[in-house]
Amino acid sequence: MSSCKSCKVEIKGDWDACPLCRNPVKKTETSEPSPFPDIPLRFQRNLAIKILTFISLTLVALSFLIDRIRPLRINLPVLAAFGAISMWAIVASIISKRRNIAKSIVYQVAILSILAVFWDYYLGWIGWSLDYAIPILCMSAMTAMFIANRVVKLKAGDYLLYLLIGAVMGLIPFLFLIFGWVIHQIPSMLSIFLSLVMIAAIVIFQGKEILLELQKRMHV
Repeated sequence: MSSCKSCKVEIKGDWDACPLCRNPVKKTETSEPSPFPDIPLRFQRNLAIKILTFISLTLVALSFLIDRIRPLRINLPVLAAFGAISMWAIVASIISKRRNIAKSIVYQVAILSILAVFWDYYLGWIGWSLDYAIPILCMSAMTAMFIANRVVKLKAGDYLLYLLIGAVMGLIPFLFLIFGWVIHQIPSMLSIFLSLVMIAAIVIFQGKEILLELQKRMHV
């Protein structure tokens, strides 16, 4: 059994160089499996609650202020509360299923998006689900990913991939703009802007780590 310090992986077989990065590997002795169960990832529950509470109160207060300054046909405070609840649900799902975060986020956003579209259709379609709800869900998912990384001790590679997935999901409202499905374009534009900023930051600052992680997962 060998190990690569650069890729941080265990390599089976008699290898002198890592098959991924071609750096020299370190020979390790095969050890017996641990008789103790794996300790689940720890997270700071109080910190998560404080961060979520602060963001939720700020979001709702800001929505009331905007509604006072420029009233819209849509009840903006209700939508802000919907976004806050979505963010709480996503973070709770991430923490409870923190060993499969990517799947958790995809499920949460998909379920809440379908519920929003159904609610919009049931109440008489006016398009608020596409104008506001889904862009808010995408932005909430990206924000929730960042918060989860602060309160859950994730591996760097996993965190980067999951954050990249969340950022790519923020581009979903771009389809709404292309096909002309939205009337109020600002939420979709904000979601796209935030997604592009996050993707650019990940590629610029940690692109090498992302590439190595993709190579390991795709066995390149």
